[in-house]
Amino acid sequence: MTPKLTYNFGFLKESRYLLLLNVTEQLFFFTVFLVFARKFSVESYGQLITLFTLANVFITLFNLGLPVYLQREVSISNENPTLLLSRILSLNILVLFFYLILTLLYYKLFYGSVSFKLYMVTVIPVYLYSNINLLNSVLSGLRKYKVQFKLLLNSRVITILAFLVFTVFYNSSLKLLLVIYSLGFLYHVILLAVNIVKADGKFAFSFNLKVLTGIIKISLPLGLAVIFNFLYDKIDILLISKFTDFSQVGYYNIGYGIYKASSFAFSFLLISGLTHVSYLSRRNSAVKLFFKKYALWFLFIGIILNVILFFASDFMIKLIYTDKFSNSVFILKIVSFAVIGLALNNLTGMILNGLGLFRENMYVTFTGLIINIILNIIFIPLYGIVAAAVISVITEYFIFYGDYYFIKIFLNPE
Repeated sequence: MTPKLTYNFGFLKESRYLLLLNVTEQLFFFTVFLVFARKFSVESYGQLITLFTLANVFITLFNLGLPVYLQREVSISNENPTLLLSRILSLNILVLFFYLILTLLYYKLFYGSVSFKLYMVTVIPVYLYSNINLLNSVLSGLRKYKVQFKLLLNSRVITILAFLVFTVFYNSSLKLLLVIYSLGFLYHVILLAVNIVKADGKFAFSFNLKVLTGIIKISLPLGLAVIFNFLYDKIDILLISKFTDFSQVGYYNIGYGIYKASSFAFSFLLISGLTHVSYLSRRNSAVKLFFKKYALWFLFIGIILNVILFFASDFMIKLIYTDKFSNSVFILKIVSFAVIGLALNNLTGMILNGLGLFRENMYVTFTGLIINIILNIIFIPLYGIVAAAVISVITEYFIFYGDYYFIKIFLNPE
């Protein structure tokens, strides 16, 4: 077997559990939100998506780059990770207070007409999921992908079975289904915590502000990049909800959601990729080779996804979501052209993080966010959700170009 084929087969073999993990997670979220979309009205679905977006925006503001920072530090040091994890989880406990206050304030100011109970059962699972990401970062840094997959499969199978039983046999309300959804995440947190404690020691929570502040100072540039990246991806939902109505949010989210879900075909490669780049970061030639190999894979996958999403959009939406969401077809056709940019900028963003170029990543994503917000504010009132879809395409390619510019400078110093 040639060295090139050996590399590619080894690369795929190492990532097989990440692929299984990603597919399982995507299927889980797809099933849950499919039930929400089909069972409840477009208006109710739009309200739910808006509240989830609100919660995710604020939890991301407090992300501080900690999951990626944690994975990178664990992959580099290869030492007992529980001390650093304990400190970061301590920080995340403090975050809960500010997260609840800020989401409640925003809810009261802009979405007071929506049920308070619905607000509560959407913000809690989002916080729990942030802890899942932190715990998984340790396992990713240690390359324990098989363990990650087994624990995820355990929790998701139990959760989805309970979710479907209460949906089909008890015709449960939206709020009760969200409670079941939250309990599933809590169970996953417990599984991960127990596994890490058994393998690598015990947690020793610390609320030493000096230590926690030191961690934040290191991870903050990366955190800002994560925040800006998430905001340019989600800010359109909040703007659509204010400039139009919740039904338009529902239509837009279905088309955009299918486009984002397609990223499962390449996003699983990014988890192992970050660990690889962090390890190779001291050798420019090795990083160049890595970038070339991964870029070819991502470009190929992106082109295939673009073609499938564009030509099968009408069939997919009407088959899966029924004619109720036929207005989503054109949105999916538009955003399908962004999938290549999405694949490539996910790759370049991951490489910037692996190289420790957190500030450069932050500059690019912040600029992309500003462009996205300005264009959405100008054009959504005029052209509605079609404008938001076109602006999403523009933003993805801008982010890719900006990331590539900084990678090229770093790898080819003059």
